[in-house]
Amino acid sequence: MLHTVSTSPFSSSSLSNCLRYSDPNSEILLIEDAVIAAIDSGEWQEALTLSGRRIYVLHDDVVARGLSREISENFELVDIKGFVLLTEQHVTQMKW
Repeated sequence: MLHTVSTSPFSSSSLSNCLRYSDPNSEILLIEDAVIAAIDSGEWQEALTLSGRRIYVLHDDVVARGLSREISENFELVDIKGFVLLTEQHVTQMKW
């Protein structure tokens, strides 16, 4: 299953709930303000890494927030084509 998280973990419990309720084999795509969770050595980076889930981060949203040099190498940056490909690969999806 693909879980798409769009809100900052500092303003909403969406990412926390996603990690709590998603299957460990799920994949998570961080978009919009949720990309802040992928900051290297940030408060959420370790929780995402330890979750065992594959984490993707939308590159355009990273650039829009001036975080290009801040994102952890543990996560895969994807462009819009990668976003579309992820949605095509997952029949079931959940938006947080």
